[in-house]
Amino acid sequence: MSPLWRDPGVPFAHGIDQRGVIMKQVLLTTAALLALTGSTFAADMAVKAPPAPIPAPVFSWSGCYIGAHVGGGVLHDDTTVGFGLAVAGRGAGAVAGGQLGCNYQTGLFVFGIEGEGYWSGLKVEEDSNYGPGFATSFEAKNKWDATVAARFGYALDRTLVYGKIGWAWGGFDYSSTVTTGGVVAGTAGASGTLDGLLLGVGAEYAFAPNWTTKFEYNYIGYGSKSLDWSACDGGGCGYVGSYPVSADKHIFKVGVNYLFNFGGAPVVARY
Repeated sequence: MSPLWRDPGVPFAHGIDQRGVIMKQVLLTTAALLALTGSTFAADMAVKAPPAPIPAPVFSWSGCYIGAHVGGGVLHDDTTVGFGLAVAGRGAGAVAGGQLGCNYQTGLFVFGIEGEGYWSGLKVEEDSNYGPGFATSFEAKNKWDATVAARFGYALDRTLVYGKIGWAWGGFDYSSTVTTGGVVAGTAGASGTLDGLLLGVGAEYAFAPNWTTKFEYNYIGYGSKSLDWSACDGGGCGYVGSYPVSADKHIFKVGVNYLFNFGGAPVVARY
């Protein structure tokens, strides 16, 4: 064996052992590097790809709902009272009530039916003077309304713009007083239910998964109807005849609805 393999001052046999130690160190270092490379590769393989984004839900208007509303309006009345006098005038008042209905959405179009019932404080009051000592006081009061209508609209996600057409019924009270020389000479009155065409437009917005708010305008034309009038004067009270009344009104309302969606959760958009 060549003396190059041994350290001077170290016996020849010990030089062989020193070479073996060096070889072991090289092998151990190589194994450590391979183990480290494998661990890094395994760690890279263990990392999962980020999840795909979930599409945003698209609101569905399909379902039934129940709600409440408040508002106000203007009433126009044209009446021939029990004394044969014609009275026409305008008045205003508030309304408050509730609604229920159902919608069905197909694509961007929404179709439905809705019923409403509400208290009405709209009334017309007219005082007229027909000469010295002769005057009349008249009141027409709309007490309640009930409506049923078809709704049709266009939906932009949570916003619905719609129109409605239907029929309305309204309860009315009429009264009139005649004075002569500052003294009541007679009174007359009638009550009845008028009915007529309902037209409306509105916008509704879903501010929560099951809650919506709306703003709506209604026109109701009750047309003309004859009512039975009774009157009282110095000679007593009794039926005095059937006289025509007519009315129409404009109503502005704000309301809130709770929507029971068909099928539960909102529809998810497809891409």
